[in-house]
Amino acid sequence: MKRIIVSTDAKHKVFFVIYSGRKVGFYLSNRLSKTFFSYLKKGVLVDFEIAPKLKKINNISYYQIAFFNQIVSLQPYMIHFDLFKLRKDMQAVLEANTHYLFIDFEMTMPGYHDLDFRPEIIQVGYVLSEAQKEPILSDGYYVLPKEKRILSKRTKRFLNLEEEDFFVKAVPFDTFYDALKLVIETYHPKLVVWGKNDLTALNDAYQMHQKPPLTHDLDFIDLLKLHKDYYNLKDDLGLFKAYKTYYAIDFDQTHDAKDDAVVTKLVFDAFLNYM
Repeated sequence: MKRIIVSTDAKHKVFFVIYSGRKVGFYLSNRLSKTFFSYLKKGVLVDFEIAPKLKKINNISYYQIAFFNQIVSLQPYMIHFDLFKLRKDMQAVLEANTHYLFIDFEMTMPGYHDLDFRPEIIQVGYVLSEAQKEPILSDGYYVLPKEKRILSKRTKRFLNLEEEDFFVKAVPFDTFYDALKLVIETYHPKLVVWGKNDLTALNDAYQMHQKPPLTHDLDFIDLLKLHKDYYNLKDDLGLFKAYKTYYAIDFDQTHDAKDDAVVTKLVFDAFLNYM
C-alpha cells in the first residue's frame, strides 16, 4: 500500500492515511517504531505491507504494519528508507569479495551451579571458498580451553562429547590461531557467520589467550542479520531451518562446528542465488 501520511500519534506509535475516503490508522511494533517512527511525519509518502492482525488501542482497532518498502519525504525530496535499494546493496556486498571463510564455533557451557563463567571456544569448523564455488579448504577440530580442564555436564551433553576423548584430540588455541592467521594473510576473506555469537566468541578468545586480534568486526558478514533484513523477519531464523527452506530437505543437526560451517556456506550460496 502506498499512501501519504496525514497525521501521527507518537504516544501510541500510530500514523494515519486516507484510505477509501476515510482516515485509517496503522500501528508499528516496538521494533519498527524504534527504527522508523522518527521519519513518519505529515506529508511523508509511505509504501508498506500490512500484517494479518489488528492492534486494539483504547478500544480502537488499528492495522499493524508488517514492514516498509519505502519511506520518502516529498518536500524537500529525501528517501529515508528503500527496501529494494537495501536488497541491491546487500547483493553488492556479498558479490564484492573473492573469498569467504564460513566459520563456526562451539563453546563451553556453564555448570548448573557456576556463578563466574566465561564461555570458551572448544570446537572450530570452517570452509574457505569463493562464492558458490567448491571449497578450497575445510577443517574442523577441538580446541583446548584455557580456563578449565573439566567440561561441564551441560557442555558434554549438548555436544555429545566424551571428556577423555576430547582432551586427547583437542589442539592448543595457538594451533587454531596460527591456522586462521595463515588463511587470512593468504586469501583475505570475508568471514561469514550465522549470528553474532561466533564473532563475540572469537573477540573474547583473543583477549583470553592474550593474542593480537586477527579480525575486526567489519571483516564479518552476519548472514542471519542479512536474512532478517532482506525478508523482514521479526524473529531470529535458525540456520538449519533456513537450509530446509532453500533446499526443501532436512540436514541432520549434530551440534558440530564443521557441519554448521558447511551449512552456513550452503545457505549463503542459496541466498545469493535467490537474490
